[in-house]
Amino acid sequence: MKTLDIILISYNSEKWINQLLKSLYNQKYPLNKLHLTFVDNCSNDKSRELIEAFDGKEDFGGYEYHFLDKNLGFGKANNYGVKNTNQDHVFFLNIDTEVDKDSIIELMKAVDNSDDSIGLWEARQFPYEHPKIYNPVSMETSWSSGACCLVRRDYFTQIGMFDEKIFMYGEDVDLSWRFRAHGFKLIYVPKCIIHHYTYMSANEVKPNQFYNSTFMNLMLRYKFGDIKDIIKGHIMYGGLLVVKGPSKNHKAKVFKNIIRAPFEGYRFRKWKFKNAKSVRFQADFKMWDYEIIREGAFYINEKPEKMPLVSILIRTCGRPSVLREALISVRNQTYSNIEVIVVEDGPAISESLILKEFADLNIVYKATHDRVGRCVVGNIAMETASGKYFNFLDDDDLLYADHVEVLISQLQKNPDKKAAYSISFEVPTEITSRDPYQYKELFHNVQHRQPFNRLVLMHHNYFPIQTVLFSREIYDDLGGIDVELEVLEDWDLWLKYALKYDFLYVEKLTSLYRIPSSVVSSTERQELFDKYLVVVREKHFNKKFEINMASIFKDAEYLLNRPPMLIYKVKGLTFKSFFFKARNKMIRYAKKILR
Repeated sequence: MKTLDIILISYNSEKWINQLLKSLYNQKYPLNKLHLTFVDNCSNDKSRELIEAFDGKEDFGGYEYHFLDKNLGFGKANNYGVKNTNQDHVFFLNIDTEVDKDSIIELMKAVDNSDDSIGLWEARQFPYEHPKIYNPVSMETSWSSGACCLVRRDYFTQIGMFDEKIFMYGEDVDLSWRFRAHGFKLIYVPKCIIHHYTYMSANEVKPNQFYNSTFMNLMLRYKFGDIKDIIKGHIMYGGLLVVKGPSKNHKAKVFKNIIRAPFEGYRFRKWKFKNAKSVRFQADFKMWDYEIIREGAFYINEKPEKMPLVSILIRTCGRPSVLREALISVRNQTYSNIEVIVVEDGPAISESLILKEFADLNIVYKATHDRVGRCVVGNIAMETASGKYFNFLDDDDLLYADHVEVLISQLQKNPDKKAAYSISFEVPTEITSRDPYQYKELFHNVQHRQPFNRLVLMHHNYFPIQTVLFSREIYDDLGGIDVELEVLEDWDLWLKYALKYDFLYVEKLTSLYRIPSSVVSSTERQELFDKYLVVVREKHFNKKFEINMASIFKDAEYLLNRPPMLIYKVKGLTFKSFFFKARNKMIRYAKKILR
């Protein structure tokens, strides 16, 4: 096993030190491989006494501390720690954290499985995960939080370590972008969980963080951006003068930073001048953010109390290169008790891929040999599955690593619910090559932020198939997919289930589904959907609903009180007119059932 330097920066941190040290002491990773180095930024509380007095320090491979006579700031203090240590890998860990028992084992597994192109590995934070997107297949990310990240020492020193001009906030984005500018990749490791107590409550705004992070956004535009980025940054920062800030002297602080921005910006710009010939890097600013954000920034993450078997149901049809990515996204799940049911519509083309590359997964593979259609294949998958819960995943869609974990956790917390669904990205995708499988994702667009409502669902489907995890009890009770449908079979299935069972809406983005980017493909696809939209809608609209009146009134009241009333037009029928028609019809049927 590799040895590891863990650098811990303290500043008046007495409330955190003991708990962090206990969590490190309880690691399943050999303690003699862990070298702890504290750098204290001139604390005036009991931090020094607590660091020196820890009982288990002799069991670590190293336990050093440096007490400085002034506050150097976060980045410069970490650089000080690196200069006074010598292991090949360095783990920067915030002092206000606790580490799960198997966290370092998982982190070092990721290091061992990485090639020389990887320079940094970022752990996952609880209870609030950093919401930026990452690649669900490669796990590559565009920037990493400095609160819990591991680096190769030689790469870290090669790129110039932390920028010591940055006192606090933004130094991790800067470091990440310089790693990438030098050709190194950043990897997200969600199985390594670090409990970070950065916020006391959801949506908390800390004044120091607000002023430093917004100003550093402008400075990073000087360092990595072009002239347009800098101008836009000044406009954005100037706009802070007209908004309410987190402190009483908000406008004075902003105005002071506006005055000094060009002078400070020139100091940051020197990096771009110096590296213009040797480094090619294009920064991608997202207003105040540095990456597209996954919805659910303040979703409270937690591990499930129990681990029932979950069956991931994958339908495929002679395209193993596409299937590969879906299976990798399942392999990357943080939830471990999973079986994968792969049913191929036609010849057993994907069998060799599964046997060769995915022997580590619990996979049941079947092929129909003759083409039977996606609906029959879906039913075969459900009939084959042995899990307590089912989750469909089309072979060209992907799950983020926490998808199953999040939905199982929520269903366990809400035992009255039998199904749960989350938010998903809709990603227009251009296929540039089928062998090898290559594509361009044009953009990510959050869709379907819709709480559960049967009346809305009767009008149109608002959650893609892979977003839903449901109990097999529903399947045992109501059966599977209607084989007479060519498309929209998932919407039909959800309607059948939702008219008897409540679905739980989980407000976190945990998956993505791809749609064709081609106008021709999209048009043909939509024409087919429009045809079956009428078929599915009429099928359910003209039957008796096994549902209670209270649920109907609740759904209706929600929609009536939304400002403004939702207008959604499909096939000449606005949602407003459909809503009243559907509500009245469902109430009539509900009354009949209750008699």
